[in-house]
Amino acid sequence: MMRYLMSLCFAVSLPLCAAEIPEQLQPTTERFNNVQVDISKVPTASYSQAMVQSYSSTAWFQSIDLTLRRDDDGDGYYSQIRVRFDADSSYSRHPVYAVYSLINNGYERIIHTSSIFELNGGSRTDWFEITADLKNLSRTMYWMRIQLRDAQSGQLLAEISGNDTAVLDRMPLEDQWSDSRGDVVIVEESAGSAGFSSILLLGLAYLRRARRKGS
Repeated sequence: MMRYLMSLCFAVSLPLCAAEIPEQLQPTTERFNNVQVDISKVPTASYSQAMVQSYSSTAWFQSIDLTLRRDDDGDGYYSQIRVRFDADSSYSRHPVYAVYSLINNGYERIIHTSSIFELNGGSRTDWFEITADLKNLSRTMYWMRIQLRDAQSGQLLAEISGNDTAVLDRMPLEDQWSDSRGDVVIVEESAGSAGFSSILLLGLAYLRRARRKGS
């Protein structure tokens, strides 16, 4: 029994691997630019030009651009994110997919696992982009982790996060319902209650005047 408990404790203490990270998938659209080129003319990828990142092997991130969108209530928190990156590979053609996670206070959720796309050596034409509308997300600061994985084996090829670049760090995010509900609720409640009260008071005043005239 004691041996079983010790084994259980050891298993619980192990960090979660990528496949075990809980998912909170978001409505997401993808764009991929992969211009058909002569493979013999694809530039050789140079690892020395890559960004600082947590991990890289036969593929790595060359550049990342992130845009925060939709702050309808003007509170400085956004409900849509757009991420575009260019990744390179030491192979002329390398099928991969990307896994996107949001992390806050050590709690990580996968928000999107991409379709398969292809890296072409050191080409600058093979960028990949997603736009995600955020739902069921607490309003707070997040940082993002992006992993590139081999399309056939699922092996981790490259990883970059807010620990490596400020582009993916300290993003003020909230879900779309929180981004719009404030104005709607306040306007409806104040206008509705004030309008009804005004009509009720005017009606009572009219009845009192009518009774006085009748007496």
